Amino acid sequence: MKKALQSLVLLLALLMVPVAANADARLVTLNTVVGDLDNNNAVTIADVSALINYLLTGNASSVNLAAADCNQDGEVRINDVTALIDYLLSGNWPWVVPEVETFTVNGVTFNMVLVEGGTFTMGASEDDEDASYNEKPAHEVTLSSYSIGETEVTQELWLAVMGSNPSRFTGDLTRPVECIDWNDCQSFIINLNQLTGKTFRLPTEAEWEFAARGGNKSEGYKYAGGNDLNEVAWYRGNSSSKTHQVATKAPNELGLYDMSGNVFEWCNDWYDSYTDTEGQMNPQGPSSGSNRISRGGSWDTTAEYCRSSFRLSRWPTSLNHALGLRLAL
Repeated sequence: MKKALQSLVLLLALLMVPVAANADARLVTLNTVVGDLDNNNAVTIADVSALINYLLTGNASSVNLAAADCNQDGEVRINDVTALIDYLLSGNWPWVVPEVETFTVNGVTFNMVLVEGGTFTMGASEDDEDASYNEKPAHEVTLSSYSIGETEVTQELWLAVMGSNPSRFTGDLTRPVECIDWNDCQSFIINLNQLTGKTFRLPTEAEWEFAARGGNKSEGYKYAGGNDLNEVAWYRGNSSSKTHQVATKAPNELGLYDMSGNVFEWCNDWYDSYTDTEGQMNPQGPSSGSNRISRGGSWDTTAEYCRSSFRLSRWPTSLNHALGLRLAL
């Protein structure tokens, strides 16, 4: 390891002028101490030298080791030097996920929105008169961070990935794709992952509900984004019996569109009643079953179906013109 570090020191010396210039322009004061080994409230080239010196000598007397794990993998090693140099050159930590990340597939772009991990109450309260039996009991769930689609998957994106459009409501490719079953979603995701090199998937039911409720920014609304359904959703009362272009109603607290209404959205979980309700962490649903979960209501449903806690059980081979999907990552 010492030889590798010495080589890195030589490389750093060769890059010293441009790196130092960039570092002077990027004296970034952090909310955390990551990278600030010399405790001066900024990340500079001096922190690189301090980290290299610690790795070569093991002497931590003059460094803040709490700041040394620059790639956030739980260890302090040569990779942290690389991460620190990359940060000084680019201004980005490799482990930071942007709040909104844009992807392009065969000329079609779509956005994924970061949902910061947190704890929330999943399901409906006992005094919720609109709730069905399978929405209870309300229970506490904790989730790690993940990303979810800003909108439902559009016909345009499905066509770009699959080469065909199964939807009934055509004429505007920015409408959500529909007439797809759960297995069709898996085929779409496999193809999308091959095209992007990513690991897109369907959201778990818990991830879907947390995002619909607004994540850590939740205002406690009945529907995704508000208590006035006409403002946030296309449903039976305003849809004129058809789907509509995505993102034409108001978004929720996370900037997500149409999580209430337009089309139901497949989740990854098998369906079951809420039984294991004691402090769940990243629940994945039952290990097996006969039906899958869909969420969110649609252009063809009444208001109670569009509530954030509403659950609907479907055969995996079910498809209709009110059923689509939203991606998770």
